[in-house]
Amino acid sequence: MSQDLDHDHDHCGHDHGPRHIYIYSPSGAVRDKAAFRRGVARLKAMGHEVEVDQDALVRHTRFAGDDATRLAAIHRAAASEADVALISRGGYGITRLLPAIQYKKLAKAVERGTQFVGVSDFTALQLALLAKTGATTWAGPAVEGDLGCQGEPDDIML
Repeated sequence: MSQDLDHDHDHCGHDHGPRHIYIYSPSGAVRDKAAFRRGVARLKAMGHEVEVDQDALVRHTRFAGDDATRLAAIHRAAASEADVALISRGGYGITRLLPAIQYKKLAKAVERGTQFVGVSDFTALQLALLAKTGATTWAGPAVEGDLGCQGEPDDIML
């Protein structure tokens, strides 16, 4: 992708998509840290401000931290005021958290403009949020497996 280097993205008056992306890990532990770093670097190269959650790379057995750590990461994503809250990867484990998620906080974040994006077991959170609050989320890429792939990601995915 080429960018017009003379184009002033901050003062041009049209939308360039999300600026602030918050990356967090609500499910499985990041297995391929090099792919994770590639994904973060790719987002930054596309012009996004990327904020990585303090526990994004934590590991507890196969999970991205124990249940309390992952639950706190979800709530930090909701409080981040990011344009997009993007999962590091899918996997397994989010269903264990569903009873403890503060859905109203997530719905308020959606109202403010945060788009929650993810795949895999993240679908359970998406459907619970929709059922409990009516808030909508997006199925989309994860940092490690999609944005962090070797070579160039598919244009449609980007």
